[in-house]
Amino acid sequence: MNKENNNLIFGRNPVKEALRSNRVLKVFIVSNFNDKEINLLLQEKKPYIKVVSNAELDSKTNGVHQGIMAEIKPYEYLDLDEIIRRSRKVEVPIVVILDGINDTHNLGAILRSCDVFNVTGVIIPKHNQVPLNATVAKSSAGAINFVPVSQVSSLNQTIQKLKDNGFWVVSTDGSAKIDYTQIKYDFPVALVIGSEGKGVSSLIIKNSDYVVKIPQYGHVNSLNASVAAGILLSRIRS
Repeated sequence: MNKENNNLIFGRNPVKEALRSNRVLKVFIVSNFNDKEINLLLQEKKPYIKVVSNAELDSKTNGVHQGIMAEIKPYEYLDLDEIIRRSRKVEVPIVVILDGINDTHNLGAILRSCDVFNVTGVIIPKHNQVPLNATVAKSSAGAINFVPVSQVSSLNQTIQKLKDNGFWVVSTDGSAKIDYTQIKYDFPVALVIGSEGKGVSSLIIKNSDYVVKIPQYGHVNSLNASVAAGILLSRIRS
């Protein structure tokens, strides 16, 4: 077992969801583990199981493992064309484009919101972006197993392709003139969420159909990217 292995996840909820989605190869578990639901899944899925000490799990994880860790299949990215194809089956599809999210916990939390609001897919760039990994899996509370993610070379080319397939691009920017509540989201939406520090790039802003802002009334003039994503997705789906 290797602490740096991106295919290792730990904690009851991430392991449970990975078992449900048939992603688990091996399970490392303490002898007195007593989660009935997970134990039933282990009996059903029959992965390789190794009993280890609590101290061994402590040494191989960087968080609260709750007595269980699993090695899973590598995360696979879905082709962009497949996300577009799936979108055609939804009355008002939403895809989320992430413009350089570098915090694993933010990415995991965004995937959770995408699962809650039935997003067809998430699109991330190959460079300057956190990839799918075990930390993202834990932060997503299992949503990583259900939200399709596509990894692309160029976000701007991807945006043009989405436009060609009927999507309207909505980007977020604090200096925008339009309040996010002023739009009726009755069209296929490609929602762009910017990076934690730089926001959405100027070229993507230029290529957007709408640029919206979330009004802020407090002292700190900044919203966490995952919080902003949740607010916007809730409005789009309402």
